Amino acid sequence: MSPVTLLPRFLSPEEVEELCRLVDSHREHFRETGGRGGLGPRYRVLGGTEIRHRLPEVVSLGERRIRPVVEDVAGRPVVPMTCPTRTMRVQIYRGRKGGFRWHLDGHELAAMVTLRNTNRGETHVIPRRWSRALRYTLYPLYATPSFLSVAPHRRVRTEPGDLLVTPGGSCIHRGVSGSDDGERLLLVFGFDPPGKRRSKVRDFIARRVNY
Repeated sequence: MSPVTLLPRFLSPEEVEELCRLVDSHREHFRETGGRGGLGPRYRVLGGTEIRHRLPEVVSLGERRIRPVVEDVAGRPVVPMTCPTRTMRVQIYRGRKGGFRWHLDGHELAAMVTLRNTNRGETHVIPRRWSRALRYTLYPLYATPSFLSVAPHRRVRTEPGDLLVTPGGSCIHRGVSGSDDGERLLLVFGFDPPGKRRSKVRDFIARRVNY
């Protein structure tokens, strides 16, 4: 599987507009993450449990349209990540400090649908070969991640309606904002092979520095 599979205009402008309207109507329920201890990501998030309760349209999109595409890209069956909070998220990034440091996902595959990107945000992905070589230095040096930025990586800027699929569990990646103006609004879905056991180490790290 390629480290990056981009499907431009996966959603129509009308679908994007409707999803933006639905998400915006629930902004008061988003949780603000401030980067615990200065290490974690800075963004606003609505987790999977809240999405099931408030945004069934997002749940349906993930099951009926996103999951088949991820299976086609991966060449095998997948199931949603078993963690009810992190299996799907709505994420909002604002300002240059908004985003994720270099990391590996707790799920094997990630599918990200862009609904808004007025701050020129990007996803950066280090190829699998380099990720294998660097993964054992990732978390010991998590507080000083700038060394990873010199590794070869692909930069992807998605537009509203684009779908990006990445092997986030095996390719080190990050999300960055391009300016202090505007925001980046994403729907994120996590998938694993059937029967996969979750990493206790990654779950611990996610709970400690994420949400």
